[in-house]
Parts: sequence; C-alpha cells; structure tokens
Amino acid sequence: MGYSITPLLTGVRNPDQGIMTYQQGYGKRIWLPIWSFLVRGEGRNILVDTGLDENELFVPQGFIDETGLVPQSLIECLVQEGLSVEDIDIVINTHLHDDHCGNNALFPRAVFYAHKDEIAFCRNPHPIDHRYDTAFIEGTSFVEVDRDLEVVPGIRVLLSPGHTVGGLSVLIETTQGPAVITGFCCNAENFPANGPAVCPGVHLDAIAAWDSIQKIKGLGARILPMHDLGLQKIPG
Repeated sequence: MGYSITPLLTGVRNPDQGIMTYQQGYGKRIWLPIWSFLVRGEGRNILVDTGLDENELFVPQGFIDETGLVPQSLIECLVQEGLSVEDIDIVINTHLHDDHCGNNALFPRAVFYAHKDEIAFCRNPHPIDHRYDTAFIEGTSFVEVDRDLEVVPGIRVLLSPGHTVGGLSVLIETTQGPAVITGFCCNAENFPANGPAVCPGVHLDAIAAWDSIQKIKGLGARILPMHDLGLQKIPG
C-alpha cells in the first residue's frame, strides 16, 4: 500500500513570517502558498483541504517571476492531473479557515471529514478569528470527527488543536514511507533540525498549539507544512 501526494497551488499571500512562527521572524516578508493536497492510491482520489476560492485568487506582484510557480483555480489544478471535480471521493478539511475550505462546494459527490468542534465554531465563529465564513461550508454534509480516526486504510486523521479548536493533521502511508500534512498553518521555519518545533504564530490556544506541533514532529514521519513554499510531489 502506498499513496502519492501532489500539492496543488490554489493561491498565494505575502504576509509576515511571524504569523507562522510565534514570537519569531517578525519583520520578514514571505510568500505564503495556499495548497490543496491531492492524495491518490488504492483506487481513490482524495483531497486534503480545498484551498482558496478562485474569486480570491490574486497573485502578488513578483511571485511567479521569483518562484516559477503559477497559482491556479482548483479546477484547473485537477485538470492538469487528469481529473475533474466528479472524480474526488473524499475531502478532509484540516480546519475551516477560508483558505482551507474555499472550494468545498465544488465537490457534491465527495464524503467530507472535519472535526466536530471546528464545524461548530465555523458556524458560530468568535469575532477575534476573521478567517471563518459559513458560506464556504453551506450545504456540506460532514462526517464529524472527535478522535484520531482511520479514514481509509493507510490514511489517518490526528487531532492537533490549538491553531484552531479542531485541527486535524493527516498521516498518510506513501510509497516513500509515512508523511503527515499538518493540521495547522506553518512552514519549514516551524521545524528546526534541533530542538522543539516552533509554535504556530496564529492560534486560539498557544499551549495546545505548541503541544500539537511537538506531537506531529515526534511522529518521525516526513512533514508537509501546510504553507511551505518548497513542497514537492511524493510520487506513487
């Protein structure tokens, strides 16, 4: 058994590194890619997150020239992989910020997974977190997760709250060994080679966020940080 993982670039923003790394990196502007992850294998086509709504796809000046990467709508990304929206069987929303569920409505055939507390919070968000918009999950029927869970053989969701109330990281058995897509926003700077991981810079609960990122680093799996610019396909 082994799945491939293909990052699909659905958008980009240009924030401060400090939103990734708590109390570190402030004053450094970064490119922040917004990925949806296509997971294929065992006859399944699965998306981890649905990325940024194409109506919000504004590419900052210089991004393509500097990186060579071209953000596209999720539909265009899937077409490049020989797929359509009807081919997606399962969608796992790691959390329900706008850039992780912006295209949920495109997949009426898919079975959706998200944490029950995340769903409840999205439907009645606190004003302090502006990244939620109930419009992105209207009409979405979720399998509501409340614990670590095997979604299908070889793919598990792991509770990793703190960045949000109900973050889910996704552990995947790939052809190159286990890989984990983080359920919280971070990049490579959160995972130094030595010492503990760095708490995500945006969080509702810093202690829970710190604990969750240590849990993910401690798995010993290949880590795919949700907003890292250097992500590459893990082939099947």
